[in-house]
Amino acid sequence: MRISKLNTSPGSTAERHQTRPVSRLNSLATKYKMTRRMINLNLYRQNKEQKSQKLNCQKLYRKYKTIFDLSSDPIVIAEVKGTGPHDRMIVEINEAAIKHFGYSRSELLMHDTSFLHPPEEVDALLSWVGTEMNKNHHVFFEAKHLRKDGNVLDVEIHATQIAIDNSPISIAVIRDISERKSLEKRAIKLHQAEQKFRIELESQIYQRTEFYKALVHELKTPLTPIVLNSEMLEDNLEGKHKKLADNIKLSSLELLARINELYDMAKGEVGTLQINRTWISLFDLINEIASVLSPSLNSKQLRLHLFFRPHLPPVYADQNRLKQVLVNLLNNAITFSLPKNKITMICGFNQKYVTIEIMDEGTGISEDDLHKLFKPYVLTKSDGLGLGLALSKKIIELHSGKIRVKSIKDTGSKFSIILPANNTD
Repeated sequence: MRISKLNTSPGSTAERHQTRPVSRLNSLATKYKMTRRMINLNLYRQNKEQKSQKLNCQKLYRKYKTIFDLSSDPIVIAEVKGTGPHDRMIVEINEAAIKHFGYSRSELLMHDTSFLHPPEEVDALLSWVGTEMNKNHHVFFEAKHLRKDGNVLDVEIHATQIAIDNSPISIAVIRDISERKSLEKRAIKLHQAEQKFRIELESQIYQRTEFYKALVHELKTPLTPIVLNSEMLEDNLEGKHKKLADNIKLSSLELLARINELYDMAKGEVGTLQINRTWISLFDLINEIASVLSPSLNSKQLRLHLFFRPHLPPVYADQNRLKQVLVNLLNNAITFSLPKNKITMICGFNQKYVTIEIMDEGTGISEDDLHKLFKPYVLTKSDGLGLGLALSKKIIELHSGKIRVKSIKDTGSKFSIILPANNTD
């Protein structure tokens, strides 16, 4: 048998076969080291990331725990075991909830929420809440809470149901609305009282209006023939008797005017006094009034001076009602002026208003009377019962205007009427 000698010279086939396993081992060792290094690096990164996440979770926990504890609204977290009234067990509460209920933390934890409600709410309300939470995962409702000291609070509850690790949890944010409810009850009582008083007032106003209607009718019925008969007597009598008949007629007409003022005032108080406005000329209206009142002016030798600003625009007003006001103011000026005094009327305007001023040199108005001058049925030395001025004020206000007065005792008075210019509202 021939045994050949193995050739191990450099570069021989045998040598190449010996070096291949070594190279593979070296390559595997290198790959192993690299793989181990990568694993260690990944583990380091994962560990670092987990630590970072843990720190972030701790920060978030502290953040939300602080918000939870410092919330001014009571917050109750409960474990949900079902939809029944006793199926929500308290697992966490904040300080506001402890103060709200008056119980200690240990007295509240691990109790179902039903004992915090009055008995009449437990079955109906809490069963409904459980069903709604299970269906919609959210509910907003009003209820009552029973404190440890026995006091009952009106509350508003905003509850949400979530799942943590497949376990349903309810978070209820509570707000005490006892003060609001108290105010609502008070408002309801006040509204009911207001309705009652309004009905009574409307009834009284209706009765008073009917009384005024009857009174005016009863007064006018005998007055009308007196006026007619006095006119007939005035036409058929001469001298002294004619003068007496004229006095009867004038007094009857004055009384008739007062009766009409009384009725107009009553309509103004109940909101049934109406005006019919058209565009009118103040120049024509005031000159007409001056002509009508000239006998009264002449009887006391009074001088009436009229001043009109050039290009005075027309006003949108009820001519008869505005005439009624101006006649009343001029009659007052005539009544309280001394003989041979002067009365002045000035009509002016600007872009917004038309003004009419009536000034006299009469006895003036006392401070006491000034404060109650436009109040109806208030007796004053300056205007009797005050129906004329009160009615004048009501008529001017129906025109969206104002009436003002200035007066100095024993010196004179100035009445100012202010009407909107170019106003058709």
